[in-house]
Amino acid sequence: MEQFAKINKEVCFMKDFQIGRPRTEEIDLINEFFEIVIKDTFTKNSISNLTKLMEGEIECKKKYLMQDIDSEGRDRFFLVVRDEGMIIGTIEYGKPNELILKCTEGGYIDVMEIGTVFVHPQYQFKGIGSMMLRLMYNELRKKGYTEFCLDSGYKTAQKTWTGKWGKPSCIMENYWGKGAHHMVWCVQLEAKQAD
Repeated sequence: MEQFAKINKEVCFMKDFQIGRPRTEEIDLINEFFEIVIKDTFTKNSISNLTKLMEGEIECKKKYLMQDIDSEGRDRFFLVVRDEGMIIGTIEYGKPNELILKCTEGGYIDVMEIGTVFVHPQYQFKGIGSMMLRLMYNELRKKGYTEFCLDSGYKTAQKTWTGKWGKPSCIMENYWGKGAHHMVWCVQLEAKQAD
């Protein structure tokens, strides 16, 4: 993965996948991808009835994408994975969201948040998420960051992140309802971060 160190200006390949920065002409495709993945995630987490929350999540991701496009990656920094022109994965980093700041009482205000770690439902469990994380670790290290945070209210994602990084550093119990917690992890970036 070290050959991907210059991802900021280049398009890279892994197997048949193309990884690079989002392009202006792809905005509609990426927004459509957000809708597919978020609706699928809500269904898999048995919360598809929470339509306002789902729509808010979709709008938030669209806003983050435009922050990236408008600032040329300075305010938010996205990587996009493509398979023959189809958007199959996204990941980004930027300032921590309001829930992270609320959970940590502002303690992570200077810690970059990795978010929008989405893989198309047809491409999940093929290592794409881990690949995107490794690329983002490299980006953060290149910019001098030594840690990052990540949060989730989805039980399926919480299981994944707990498996990768252990217990969350902060939990807002019953935030989304009885037994539905919101969790935040803070992860130290090592010289060569494992996925």
